[in-house]
Amino acid sequence: MKIQTSSKAIKADVFLLTLFEKENLSSEHKKALGSESSKEIADRIKAKDFTGAKGQSLKLYPKKGGFKSVVVIGRGNKKKQMPSAVEKLGGTLSAHTKGKKSALIFTSKDEFEALAQGFMLGAYEFKDYKKEDKKAVKLTNLTFLTEKKANLTKLLAFNQGQKTTRDLVNTPAGDLNTQDLVNRAKEIGKKYKMKVTVFDEKKLEKMGCGGLIGVGKGAEVGPRMVIMEYKHKSKAKQASIAFVGKGIVFDTGGLNLKPTGYMETMKQDMAGAATVLGAIEAIAAAKMPGHFVAVLCCAENAVSDRATRPGDVLKMYNGKTVEVTNTDAEGRLVLADGLAYTEAKLKPKMMINIATLTGAVSVALGYHITGVMGNKQKLIDQILKLSKEANERSWQLPLSPDFISACKGDFTDLKNSVNGVRAGSTMGGAFLSNFVDKVDWAHFDIGGTAWADKPNSTTKYGATGAALRTFIKLAEKHSA
Repeated sequence: MKIQTSSKAIKADVFLLTLFEKENLSSEHKKALGSESSKEIADRIKAKDFTGAKGQSLKLYPKKGGFKSVVVIGRGNKKKQMPSAVEKLGGTLSAHTKGKKSALIFTSKDEFEALAQGFMLGAYEFKDYKKEDKKAVKLTNLTFLTEKKANLTKLLAFNQGQKTTRDLVNTPAGDLNTQDLVNRAKEIGKKYKMKVTVFDEKKLEKMGCGGLIGVGKGAEVGPRMVIMEYKHKSKAKQASIAFVGKGIVFDTGGLNLKPTGYMETMKQDMAGAATVLGAIEAIAAAKMPGHFVAVLCCAENAVSDRATRPGDVLKMYNGKTVEVTNTDAEGRLVLADGLAYTEAKLKPKMMINIATLTGAVSVALGYHITGVMGNKQKLIDQILKLSKEANERSWQLPLSPDFISACKGDFTDLKNSVNGVRAGSTMGGAFLSNFVDKVDWAHFDIGGTAWADKPNSTTKYGATGAALRTFIKLAEKHSA
């Protein structure tokens, strides 16, 4: 699809514009629409056929002008706009381009980024397993009518990153094992001339990555750790940020088997790694100056005679021992090795990890707010601010010393799961903190936000791409 901006109205199959309640057409609207459509819309507003109520739409089929149709979308009360309203509006607009070859969208320069990103999120479709309708009309030309030239490179980079992330998460585990994920990372790395390093199970065992080995040894295709290094117009030896993602390509729960109703969508348990991969791709596609690293901690938590048993003890990369009290608390084990290795060997200035770590986070925050915690309040404050700017919702969860102390084992340094504490999402973060030494670190728990069962304007059923925009904003903030 060709995407462009224009300061003048051009011919299109559909022209889309939006109005708040009690808002009339502006001079810019009238100039773009032409006299015939402008008069008809004004008359319909005067007759209260169109009031601008949220979700209301008005369709015209002008005989003159460069548009086959004009659609006006109501935005509701301007003073009562919900968070991410502009982004959600963009998703709504995308639905009105179905069956059109070309579309023109009116937007202000202030709303362009959010509206355009919302459009991309809403327009996303995963059709890899559906029979192709060769007669279906696809949108091939999209133009944003705005008074200022926008940064299309940044928009296109985001669109590529979100597509990569969501495609990977939506792909069934039968077609995406750990090596498949490695191959995809290599493709992206080659395209953008990144240094890509892969550790297979033999190398991981020699390195002492007991977490990755312990979780992944029950699967036919073993665990992998992938390191992608991006550097552009930067002389820095240390990466500004290392993004570390949980990549459990499928989670059965291990021998602590998940019941029916909880296992069916566990192909999404690699959403953290997919987000990290999408973020580094978007950073590279935007040619962002700086030095960044992506680390993918990949394994399949399978059931077999080789699988780790409850009560088994694993020795992690940093030398700490962990008693596996619950094989379904596996994500923290692979991330622990990834975090410890990244800090010790790659020495980034900051580490950000992301994972569908707990179902408990959705109990605390629901399905639209990501839980965030870490070891530096200044970093958490920055993340929350950037998350808001990125039209994503995040909330800080506590990470107190008593939670960290509760992770201590009876016969080992640590347990991977502790009964009686209840704060499941915080306990996941508390466990991970034992594998971070001095570097500034934050943990994103997208256990509630990575997947949508109930679609909305920007999210179909399936992968959401949660936290990707925040990661891109964070990279921009710390670019060279």
